[in-house]
Amino acid sequence: MDTDDLTPMAYDTLLLAHDACDPLRAEIGASATKFKTEDEFLRGVAEFMQELLDAPEDYLDFWNILEEVSVGSFLDRVRRVNAHVAATLETQVVLRGKPPFEE
Repeated sequence: MDTDDLTPMAYDTLLLAHDACDPLRAEIGASATKFKTEDEFLRGVAEFMQELLDAPEDYLDFWNILEEVSVGSFLDRVRRVNAHVAATLETQVVLRGKPPFEE
């Protein structure tokens, strides 16, 4: 799937990820192509967020931003993304909004 196919509520996941750090938004957005449905995408994001919660320093170091980003702040923002993903999955797809490019 493409991020253009996401409902507005699901797309907000990318905006929240950007608040954590720009590479995270890009990485999550690019991962959408691996999934067939929005719910699969969201479950994949939730799994990835758990990996980040388990080893945030490794992720920040990989992107060479460990010195620039507070680990505590990053973790708070990853938790916010995770909570939003959980809330989105609990919301019926028809209530998440209409994708902007859907006919």
